[in-house]
Amino acid sequence: MVVPSFDPTHAVRFDLRHGSVRTGGEGERVLLVPTSALDDVVLSATPEAVEALGRALGSSIGRRAAARMGDLGSAAVDTFVTHLAGEAALAGVGALSIERWGRALVVVVADSPLIGTLLAPLVASAIEVTSGRSVASALLSRDEQAARILVGSPSGVARVKEWIASGMPWGEALVKLHGGGR
Repeated sequence: MVVPSFDPTHAVRFDLRHGSVRTGGEGERVLLVPTSALDDVVLSATPEAVEALGRALGSSIGRRAAARMGDLGSAAVDTFVTHLAGEAALAGVGALSIERWGRALVVVVADSPLIGTLLAPLVASAIEVTSGRSVASALLSRDEQAARILVGSPSGVARVKEWIASGMPWGEALVKLHGGGR
């Protein structure tokens, strides 16, 4: 099966006369913000504010991806990921891909300039808006190359968070989750 490619043509429009930047034709107005400014906000904000900011950024990405895909009922997983990854890349979030760990879905965001605590709610919200399904997320790891974010049901994600908080490595937590561990 051929996956429809992501076409970024006219995805971002600069109107220098009016000093505005928009996504798509008459799309949402956006602001180009240095990541250092976002870092300052995230590091000084409450966890709830960071969650709200991440969710707002992710919702915008998800809306654009959903608009590109049209009928989500017929969208294959590869199509879904391709368009979500394309919109994330256009937003400057990084290179998004997925890993399957049994039934667990891990979103990998490579080369992201964003702090990990901002990425988890961003990814969850983007997936929710694009798919129309409620999901929870947990930051599994973050290093110089990539962040790994578990996306799943609230109960499954909560169990993984508990296991990690108790000292279990995230890979073992995902294996335990796949095995139905309590």
